[in-house]
Amino acid sequence: MSSSMEEYFRTALSKELAIAPPERDHEHLSSTSRLLEKQREVTETEALLANQKEEFKLKMQSLKLRREKLNTKEHELRESLVNFEKYINELDSKRVRALKRALDERELAAVKQKEIDKLQDDIENLKQKREEFLARNAKYAKHNTYLEKTVETADEFQAVQELIDRYTTLKINKDSLLEIQNHREQQLEKLRKEREAFLQKKNNESLTLNNRIGDLQHELERAEIAARRAENEWSFIQTTAAEKSLQLGNVILAVRNLYQLVIRQQKVDKEERVLEAENPIKQVRQQLERVSTFVHDFTSITDDMKHSGQFKARMN
Repeated sequence: MSSSMEEYFRTALSKELAIAPPERDHEHLSSTSRLLEKQREVTETEALLANQKEEFKLKMQSLKLRREKLNTKEHELRESLVNFEKYINELDSKRVRALKRALDERELAAVKQKEIDKLQDDIENLKQKREEFLARNAKYAKHNTYLEKTVETADEFQAVQELIDRYTTLKINKDSLLEIQNHREQQLEKLRKEREAFLQKKNNESLTLNNRIGDLQHELERAEIAARRAENEWSFIQTTAAEKSLQLGNVILAVRNLYQLVIRQQKVDKEERVLEAENPIKQVRQQLERVSTFVHDFTSITDDMKHSGQFKARMN
């Protein structure tokens, strides 16, 4: 503010000093008159400066008041704006809450309407069931009359409910017996299937053993032919002895394994297992005959079991 005042006074003073004083005849004035003139000019200038200073001061006070009023109005406007924004926000919040409440109420109304519709359907269903029960009651009324007459003529029952309870008990016992019978039939069918599966399995094993015996017999015959050729052609045997010996050993080993399997199944004593034949080929023949006899007997047993099972099935 002081710099503004100085600038203002400087400008005003320069304007006053720039005004040309009236022309006077300075030559005819004395030095005292000139001094008095200068003092008068200075006094006028100071008075003018004081007036202008006072006027500037008044203007500055007026500007200060106007500025304070403007600041006050600006503050009031800002407060009004803040209050208005708060009011707008509150209105917006109220609007959002009102919309949400309206939406919730519509959803609740829809849910209640669905419940009402469901209850209406339930009422209609109950009415229909009531009509059905009334029709059934009218339909079975003659049965109730018949039961009452039965109780009157029978000495065993004192009330209709006792007759109904007896019928319920008998029905439960019948259902239980039928269930037991079904269970027994299922068990019997299961046993039949297991027996048939067992017989089929044994038949398959018997066929497999028969095929194996036939294969071994063919191999044995080929081995005998090879052995006779080996006896007649010693030189040729010397070149092929290892291969033929290996083949013959495999055949003998296979026959021996089958033979051991058979004697284990027959539970033959150790003394009966010894064969008197000294010729290995003859011994193998005897072992094959023993295996063939076992397979033939086993096949006969399985066939008898199968026929016996079919006979029992027809009897049942």
